[in-house]
Amino acid sequence: MKALERFTFMLFLLTMFNYSAYAQEEAEKEDLLKNRVVFSLGYTWIPKGASLGESESESGFFVPAVGFDYFRKIQENFEIGLMWDWELDHYIVTGRELERERAMIFAFVLTYGITERWKVLTGGGIELEKSENLGIYRLGTEYAFEMQRNWEFTPTLLFDMKKGYDTWAISLGFCKKF
Repeated sequence: MKALERFTFMLFLLTMFNYSAYAQEEAEKEDLLKNRVVFSLGYTWIPKGASLGESESESGFFVPAVGFDYFRKIQENFEIGLMWDWELDHYIVTGRELERERAMIFAFVLTYGITERWKVLTGGGIELEKSENLGIYRLGTEYAFEMQRNWEFTPTLLFDMKKGYDTWAISLGFCKKF
């Protein structure tokens, strides 16, 4: 009976040692993955937007957009980042008679991880366009679906507040952690 107890105890110690080494290896791997880059495709909805030929639109205006983002982990649940979005259409903001053509948005943001995969973000920046540049305030959320080799699929929802009008954006992104 003593031999069986020793064998069980040795098996327990061996299992705990292997688990400890695995947990330490995973923690070291997470420490190495402090950066993320995201390429995304999506649409921005401008509730007060209309096509150039229209003076008003009841349902707003959808603009295709591409994005490129960079994030750096600064603490366990926090990241800082730069988001760049490029709206690929020409439209008018009704009520302000503000014409927008291929606007670029740059925003510095802070993200907070509510869970391991779900993040919220806030920040500010500027919308650059040839007729008028606007300051923006951005709120958003994203959820990461893990894939292989440190890749993630990230649907994102953003709300931008601008001078005179607001926009909503939804995008689907591919993220590489390194």
